Amino acid sequence: MSEDLKLDKESTQQVYPDRQDEQKNGDGKKIRSPRALERRRNFRPIILCIGLFLIGLGHANAQIKAEIGLAVEYTDNIFQLSDYDITRWKNDDPKLDFVKSTDDLKLTTRLDLDYPIHYRWWTFTPSVTAKIKQNISNTEKAAHDAIFRIRIDRYYWSLTTLYGYYPYTYYRDFTDSDGTGENEKYSYERDLYRAELVVRPMKKLTTFGNIRYEDMCYNKYFTEADGNRFTTELGARYSFPSFSLQGSYSYRDFDNTGYKELDADDGSYESNSYRGVLRLKPMPFSGESTKKQSWQPYLELSKEDRYFQGNSAWYGGRAYHVYNTKAGLNLKLHPDWKLSLDYLHIFRNVESPSASVLRLKEFSENRLSAAVNYRF
Repeated sequence: MSEDLKLDKESTQQVYPDRQDEQKNGDGKKIRSPRALERRRNFRPIILCIGLFLIGLGHANAQIKAEIGLAVEYTDNIFQLSDYDITRWKNDDPKLDFVKSTDDLKLTTRLDLDYPIHYRWWTFTPSVTAKIKQNISNTEKAAHDAIFRIRIDRYYWSLTTLYGYYPYTYYRDFTDSDGTGENEKYSYERDLYRAELVVRPMKKLTTFGNIRYEDMCYNKYFTEADGNRFTTELGARYSFPSFSLQGSYSYRDFDNTGYKELDADDGSYESNSYRGVLRLKPMPFSGESTKKQSWQPYLELSKEDRYFQGNSAWYGGRAYHVYNTKAGLNLKLHPDWKLSLDYLHIFRNVESPSASVLRLKEFSENRLSAAVNYRF
């Protein structure tokens, strides 16, 4: 039921940067007290999640299901640079020497392992997903992550809880604001906790809601960007004879906690996001049956309005309006083989009384991707 909604598999690819990169613009901003070079590491319940997964493996009358996926994605703006920054890069600005190319190819390998356990009218499914991502030109963009889930299914509802660990996400280089003037890698690690409920009150109506908490810990050069995000989402999908419509609204609050220790600018924000998806029903390549082979196009539109809460010259009055347009095609080539093709356009419009913010933060990006999945 929720698989079509794609709610039970946490996506590790965000369509635009949802992090505090804005603080490092190389315009001479200084942190007014020295930063600590040693970081405190929070406890991450990876061992607990693995233990729960292994306990599930000990149950009888269950069978492991696995899926492997390979994907390739092309982007024309890998670092999501503004037009101003792209011009600087073309003119060999040393502040942008970390950019090997503005466009790039990303290769992703994904492995999913599910272990459904059936008990009367219930199904309990512990699962794990691991991803490895590598860029061809800008190799510093390489990343790997893991997600651990437990899902409970009944006939008309499902509940999923998950933990995701993202040990290294690199965005770009910025000038460290401790006064050295050196370019440093702007990267962070992230812990994700999420709970999600999907309910089908009517045959053609599916409703869903989820809450998620994320703890973001930046490297030692940018500790003022540390913080946590709390997001809630509500939505529904209705199936018509030949297509389905899905809509959702989410509210996000980012609490920038790191700036307080260094007396830096407050980068906290609140945002409202709206998402709509039009998806045609699967259609057969030939004949009438879609059991073995089918194709299914879809169109997705989303918008985020993000309002920063700080009152400094850098953050005061700043707002982002991010528009995403995505079109794709899912093809079932065989009951065990699936191919997906999609195109995504991202545009971030910026409002701010600061001319530097307007010049540095507005960007557009185009992505083309193809992925093949095999289930065995």
